[in-house]
Amino acid sequence: MKILITGGAGFVGGNIAISLAGSGHDVTCLDNLVRRGSEFNVHRFYNHNNINFIHGDIRCAEDLAGLGISPDIVLECSAQTTAVDGYTNPSFDFTNNTVGLVNVLEFCRKKRAGLIFWSTNKVYSGDICNSPPIFENETRLEWDNTENFQMPGWSCEGFSEKIDLNGGNHTIYGVTKSTSDLLCQEWSSAFDIPVIINRFSCLYGPNQFGMVSQGWVMWLMLAKLLELPLAYYGFAGKQVRDCLYIDDVIRLIKLQIDNIHNHRGSYYNVGGGRKNSTSIRELNDRLDLMLGITSDVVHKAPRRADQKIFISDNTKVMKNFDWRPEVDLDEGLSLTLEWAISNADKFRWLKEK
Repeated sequence: MKILITGGAGFVGGNIAISLAGSGHDVTCLDNLVRRGSEFNVHRFYNHNNINFIHGDIRCAEDLAGLGISPDIVLECSAQTTAVDGYTNPSFDFTNNTVGLVNVLEFCRKKRAGLIFWSTNKVYSGDICNSPPIFENETRLEWDNTENFQMPGWSCEGFSEKIDLNGGNHTIYGVTKSTSDLLCQEWSSAFDIPVIINRFSCLYGPNQFGMVSQGWVMWLMLAKLLELPLAYYGFAGKQVRDCLYIDDVIRLIKLQIDNIHNHRGSYYNVGGGRKNSTSIRELNDRLDLMLGITSDVVHKAPRRADQKIFISDNTKVMKNFDWRPEVDLDEGLSLTLEWAISNADKFRWLKEK
């Protein structure tokens, strides 16, 4: 099968490209190499004859038109992924995440290619996600359903696809991804394009070059290894996310590639689930224990539109694809930290640039 991966030199795109190439697919990776660390992922492609890397940008329709390929499937992994900074320059997020996506959709329409789109839990409003009652324990925030609170799309197991998409406080990034999410559904319906949308929670694993504002699991590791300052942005670091290891992402994408025509226009909340959830504070303490150190942390004001707790209810995606997370958080963190330690020289180089 011929597969195009946009954002193909990123953390997700690069890992998926190598796995798909190893399975015998012909893979083309398109990336503008703006994201730090992406150049290291390109070097990994050299060992695979069936990966073709092209330097280009989905914001430029001509770059897509000039690829000279007709893929069977496009994996749209490219985006401006800084969820908290868009209020200072909202047009930047819109251009990267929505205009570029329309170019990809048009490319798929003309080539009659299927599309798997990387959406996000940020399509859901912080106000709505923070509606369920919460209590605070020593290390994390927890949902409190002692009074039998009810809201469509929410249970103590997490948020399902039935949660309301309306409201403010999504972040600008979240709004651009919500728009893109709906555009994918519309193009699929109007033009009969097989499309699957994954609203991912926190993804992590090797070959990720995390930043403060995105890739926070890896960022905590890098900050400790490079002795960089750490901060909790509100809630004493007790805000909670579910975390999904990259190998589980790849398994799901392979299943979706094989079954895309049976689930066209479908959308899924996808994450590690309740069993693989952690607060920032818990993760920080766990990494300190793994590394045998004690990290100093400063406390800063909460960021606008932050979700206090987001855990994905994976019921729909597990049923449709006979899939579930297999790598638990302990194993995933060990594998990721091992990779980060063995590649510390790359991070030091990036730090100096």
